[in-house]
Amino acid sequence: MNPSFDLSVVIPTRGRAATLRRTLEMLLQQEYDLTRVEIIVVCDGPDPATSATVDDVARGAACVIHLIEQPRQGQGSARNRGIAAATGRVVVMLDDDIAAVPGLLAAHMRHHRERDDVVVTGAVPMTLVPGEAAHRRTVREWWDGELLEKASHAHQATFRDFVTGNVSVAKARLVELGGFDAAFTGYGREDYELGFRLQRAGLHFVYEPTAIGVHHYEKEPLEWLRLFRSMGRADVIFARKHPASVDEVMGLSPFPRWPGMSHAIPWLERFVLSRNDRGGRAWGVAAALTQGAHYWEGVEAEARDQRELAWLIGARRRVREELMAAERARRGGTRIQRLLGRLRALRAGTLRRVVARALGRSPLT
Repeated sequence: MNPSFDLSVVIPTRGRAATLRRTLEMLLQQEYDLTRVEIIVVCDGPDPATSATVDDVARGAACVIHLIEQPRQGQGSARNRGIAAATGRVVVMLDDDIAAVPGLLAAHMRHHRERDDVVVTGAVPMTLVPGEAAHRRTVREWWDGELLEKASHAHQATFRDFVTGNVSVAKARLVELGGFDAAFTGYGREDYELGFRLQRAGLHFVYEPTAIGVHHYEKEPLEWLRLFRSMGRADVIFARKHPASVDEVMGLSPFPRWPGMSHAIPWLERFVLSRNDRGGRAWGVAAALTQGAHYWEGVEAEARDQRELAWLIGARRRVREELMAAERARRGGTRIQRLLGRLRALRAGTLRRVVARALGRSPLT
């Protein structure tokens, strides 16, 4: 490592040169000594426009900007290349659509000054755009809820806090654990799986709300629906690597399994796309059904055999039953139990009133 660099910022990218330019230009406006920062852009697959953009921004930049190009292998592999090349003590990982506010790097580094056993996750609020499509609004509201939950005093950090859109870890710790698992070649879960290993290794997870990277979300609705197939495959890989935690892994996605639902995917996708400008309850149900169908298609495609598939389905079923039991407990039992409870309370109240009248007293309350 180069002791003159505090931070190495690693950004994987492909096919989004204009978006990457904004991300790089925002990093060059940081309230931090940029001579102590290097930026490493890893292009995951041939992309002349990205190469030209990096060369252009690097020309005259206040910090070193490197470009690494590799055959397309996935974001985890791209980040590993960036981590391997990093010479700073701390690695900050950003997605290529994250615009860092000026204080982001300083906010990350405050937690790393005196220790190397900390994982710092920053905030990634989404921009609010006029005429926002329903799928984008759904993602933004989900992220808003996640950020509020992380900022809560009651929040207990888990591996799900390791979100590579805006996170930092000491390079030595990443190297010790082998970085991202190369088995995750598609979208999703490579960050959670590394976060799982980091937490199990004893690193302390911190949420830093002032390390803000504004998320310029650009996924089209069809891509948003279909990425859950990749997430289904990734959950199988995750569970296979950590079988003792299969229930926790299969609880990451909320979708129950409805056999045969995949046949309805074309119709559901058309319905979601036709109403994506306005959304609504029917749109939300159709979108969830579509994502669930894609998710379980991914699970079934990745499972090695029927035995492994049954193991995964069983884990998901246990998670669902636990969630339903917790909800029943929160509400005071099943619907029948609540109804019987109300009847008992009604009868008890009636009896008290009868006794009170007989004794010439006001009803007890």
